[in-house]
Amino acid sequence: MTCNHTIDIRPALRALAAALTLLTFPAAAHSPSAAQARQWCFGSEGVSDDQRLAGCSAVLQANPSNERALSNRGEIYRRKGETERALADLNRAIDLDATDAPAWFNRGIVYDDLGDRDHAIMDYSRAIRLVPDDAWYYNNRGNSYIGKDDYEHALADYNRAIKLDPKFALAYYNRGSAYREHGEIDRALADLEMSIRLDPNYGPAYGNRARIFRDRGERDRALADFAKSIQLSPHNDRDFYARANMYFDAHDYALALADYDRALEANASYAGVFNSRCMTRAILGRLQDALADCEQSLRMRPNDPDTLDSRALAYLKLGNLDAAIADYDAALSAKPELESSLYGRGLAKRKKGDTKGSARDIAAAKAVNARIAEEFAHYGVE
Repeated sequence: MTCNHTIDIRPALRALAAALTLLTFPAAAHSPSAAQARQWCFGSEGVSDDQRLAGCSAVLQANPSNERALSNRGEIYRRKGETERALADLNRAIDLDATDAPAWFNRGIVYDDLGDRDHAIMDYSRAIRLVPDDAWYYNNRGNSYIGKDDYEHALADYNRAIKLDPKFALAYYNRGSAYREHGEIDRALADLEMSIRLDPNYGPAYGNRARIFRDRGERDRALADFAKSIQLSPHNDRDFYARANMYFDAHDYALALADYDRALEANASYAGVFNSRCMTRAILGRLQDALADCEQSLRMRPNDPDTLDSRALAYLKLGNLDAAIADYDAALSAKPELESSLYGRGLAKRKKGDTKGSARDIAAAKAVNARIAEEFAHYGVE
């Protein structure tokens, strides 16, 4: 089984700029009054996204060309995942006032959400030209550069954001994460620790520091940081997945399975997590559940050799030797030196009486990984 450890640097949300600050009114089932609509649309405190949306919509019903209401409503649509509506409002806001830096910034976030890094960078750059001393604008443009694997420009933007705001915890987190991805571990650790000092309640910073400790072999510190990250961000599927992989590598399969379950409860969109749970369930003897997970993984990522390898293990433990060999063959056609498939196929061939073919496959597997037999013993197959 191959476990990939990745991070996800998401563009940070920014509070909407306040145009008016009025008293907060309770939510009402009917349309808000004009004063209440203005407070909900433009107020900076005590306003939910739904109230902001209702307020800005009421303001725009009275004045369809209110640029700030369009900008604010566009950002709320973005938060709700309604990107087409968000772009329509922000496009209109920018057409009405091309000097509104927050509108350019918010549209940049929409483009980032859509994976359109080039348009995001253009919009953040326009916001920066209008307001060159806003640390958030540089921070988010740095994230977009990271999305393009443009490390040099990203680092320059994070440096600028931190220079403008030396207490900007998220910029330290983003820069530290970029350092880690590029192997500058000491700098990464320093930035992540600064991020945690400045904002001790931001879970992902603990998660990325945990990855540094994990990679250094400091297991206890890594697990402690993952636990803190998950406590602060209980829906962080990536940290559940990373911790599950640590448990898996330590042969603590029950704990690994619990974390894979929680990762999938938080986010069921990654084929690799289904594959990891398939493998773990197969090891634990939950073979039909394992097959279901591998089938789901293969629907999402057809012909993936690592998933075929996991499904083959489930078939092998079920005694369905022909199906196991077929999956091992398919996996090896894509990855000819995948030692687990070589060894598993060798075991399946031995059970079918093909001693020469078995010996050949097992020898090839051991040439790649001399301890492969020990690994399969942990899987309950010898």
